[in-house]
Amino acid sequence: MSTLPVCVALLAAPVLFAQDAPPEMEKPGEHHAHLKMLAGTWDVKSKMFLITGEVLEGRYVETATLLDGGFWLVSNLTGKFMGTPFHGHSVLGYEAHKKQYTGMWVDSFASVMLLSKGYCEKNGKVNIMIGTSYDPMQKRNVTIKMVTEIKDANTKILRMFDVQGKKKTLVMEAVYKRRIGPLNKGAKFNGPFTHTIAGLGGVHYYLGGPQQARPPEGKFKPGTRVKLIRKNGSYCVVKSETGITAHVATAALKPIAE
Repeated sequence: MSTLPVCVALLAAPVLFAQDAPPEMEKPGEHHAHLKMLAGTWDVKSKMFLITGEVLEGRYVETATLLDGGFWLVSNLTGKFMGTPFHGHSVLGYEAHKKQYTGMWVDSFASVMLLSKGYCEKNGKVNIMIGTSYDPMQKRNVTIKMVTEIKDANTKILRMFDVQGKKKTLVMEAVYKRRIGPLNKGAKFNGPFTHTIAGLGGVHYYLGGPQQARPPEGKFKPGTRVKLIRKNGSYCVVKSETGITAHVATAALKPIAE
């Protein structure tokens, strides 16, 4: 049997594929955009509720970064628990073909991995994950329900429940506060001032810019004195008398008469 037809087919394959349009790369969707609200540097205070009734508190810092491409949020948590250094690492993303969020967690206290899957509610402001793992202290398989609620642009709360059949027990609660850089939240600023905030209702300000994925961080009251730092078209950067450097709508500024 001649192998010539097979060889010809193999040689022709690259040419045939080259004539076709290259496959389109996957693009981030709505659920991937929700991950942006969880990104940033966060100061964390946690409470762990033991079956004995004792409550153990911990303090940590989480750094959460959205990988290039926008599909996966990678987080590192560091701190101390009961005087012992603690390091946790997680990955969270949305698998579009499965129509579900997928996550994993490992830490420096055990050799086990927590794998989870879930969904979101309220336009991504509530993320619900169900995970399975093994508890080496209780020596049993566990099912953990994790609910992350975004309270505002700078606050999120994580609650973890131990699920055994129809029984659900709160085992941990952590409050995350976004760490804002010193250029954005400083001591009171004494001027000189170039403008005041006009209007009856004041104006929202954005620390990252009006295009940021999260909501505005706050609102300047009418009459707040500011110094114009930089104009960016319909928005500009100002520094307020309260020490906040942020983006505001240019139309909301009223020049101070000399």
